[in-house]
Amino acid sequence: MKAQKKALPVAPEADPIQVGSYFLETLTTGMYENPFHCIREYVQNGYDAINDAVRLGVLRHGEGRVLISIGGTARNTSLSVRDNGIGIPATRAYTTLVSLGWSYKIPTQHAGFRGIGRLAGIAYCTTLRFKTKHKGEVQGTIVEYDCGRIRGFLKPGAEPQDVRNVVRSSVKHRPFDEATDEHYTEVEMVGLTSLGLEFVDVDKLHPYLRQVCPVDYADSFDYADRVRALAAGYGDTIGIIDVETRLKRERVPIHKPYKNSAAVGGTKKASTSTLHDIETFTSKELGWYGWIGKSNFAGEITDDTVAGVRFRMKNIQIGDSLLIEELAEELTTSGTERRLQRWAVGEVFITNTQVVPNARRDGFEDNQAWREIRKDIKQKVAKRVVRLIRSASDARSILKKAAGACSELSLAISRQNVTSAEKSRIEGLVRRQIDILGSDKVLTGADPKEVSSLLSKFKELQERLVKVRADPPPPSPPTPPPQDGTGNFSAGGGGEPQGEQEEPSILDVVLEVLIEELGEEEAERLITLIEERLAG
Repeated sequence: MKAQKKALPVAPEADPIQVGSYFLETLTTGMYENPFHCIREYVQNGYDAINDAVRLGVLRHGEGRVLISIGGTARNTSLSVRDNGIGIPATRAYTTLVSLGWSYKIPTQHAGFRGIGRLAGIAYCTTLRFKTKHKGEVQGTIVEYDCGRIRGFLKPGAEPQDVRNVVRSSVKHRPFDEATDEHYTEVEMVGLTSLGLEFVDVDKLHPYLRQVCPVDYADSFDYADRVRALAAGYGDTIGIIDVETRLKRERVPIHKPYKNSAAVGGTKKASTSTLHDIETFTSKELGWYGWIGKSNFAGEITDDTVAGVRFRMKNIQIGDSLLIEELAEELTTSGTERRLQRWAVGEVFITNTQVVPNARRDGFEDNQAWREIRKDIKQKVAKRVVRLIRSASDARSILKKAAGACSELSLAISRQNVTSAEKSRIEGLVRRQIDILGSDKVLTGADPKEVSSLLSKFKELQERLVKVRADPPPPSPPTPPPQDGTGNFSAGGGGEPQGEQEEPSILDVVLEVLIEELGEEEAERLITLIEERLAG
């Protein structure tokens, strides 16, 4: 039997999987609908680097800094984002900064982990420069992207190129000497172009940074300590770093945009929504906690940086008010509760590590953990916002009526010749208003200061009533005895003249029953209320 010949090895074919240059467009302009999101990505990378430095003992808590500087000239403006984090070791700096969709970061520890955010600035400048230095080393690394050249490969009709060849031909790097104690990463967008020119407009830059950055609350926000205590009680520390902008010599610290009041629209006259308390929520089982402001809910908040409850992971905002609006829309078949969400302010902090922000960071990936949390938040937060707004509307009506009643009763007490019956009626009305203003319904939806002020006025009326000396009722005229058909007085039982017997009214009967069942004081209060309803 002849031995079989061994098959010759087949020469490997060229890899049929091609990654073209247009892949870069997807990772830059195609990924982020708002150009400012590229700045968020660089701040987020700085935040991760700072936390790594804290974990390694290079920084202490509270020492993390990010400085956003506007520089260059009128014709060649630039913006840089520099952090004092751990930096990237020289041995892997180039590889880290040119890799696409690859990162050393750990999703459970870091805010960013997909390895694409660093490319966001390519669309908005002529040169994207990274400068990084790791603590303890004598050299740092500079990596520069020629963004104009890269965009040339992305023009319609351009010959497709292997994306790796595009990066190799458009990126250069070099080492530089630096003191061993230095540690930082700086991203500089040199020669801002097109929409990137908006980055140096501080009237647009500052509001954006206040929304998204992992920063602290301003000292002027009265409920900051309450939110911090909420996080501590939950077992979390709100990740906070210091972020500043610098334009020439002026430095502006960035804080979250929350204030004690906010302007509202949709009213005939200028009005504000003023906080008088906050309400908190926690769910350790599902992995989230949060707060909403309790206010007079005067209308939809016009400040887009705070309107609506916002979602945050690692204290970085995910999406905007659309997330809570979409949840509220599901509360009713008509979706009418959606519009009310922008009447409120608040935050929800997601701590569940199984919940993952999507690549655009405008929402969360659809998985079981997120579905359970969104269902919980829809019922506990979005629904609660609607109830508070409804209660506030009811409270405004009650307080308006109470204020009018206070003025009328004060005028009535001031009149001379107040009869005992009138005094009794006023006393009942005052007691009734005090009971109404002390009810849970009013306290839920109204400003406690406004309620307290009205209560004080009605109690003053009570004190004034004590001093009012009521006049006795005028004597009733004598009733002539009835006559029979002959003109003679008719005789009743016992020989006494008989007048016409007046039938008792329904209210008289009700009053008798109420007195027997509840006592005289409560009976009078209820009868007064019934009379008001009948008259009204």
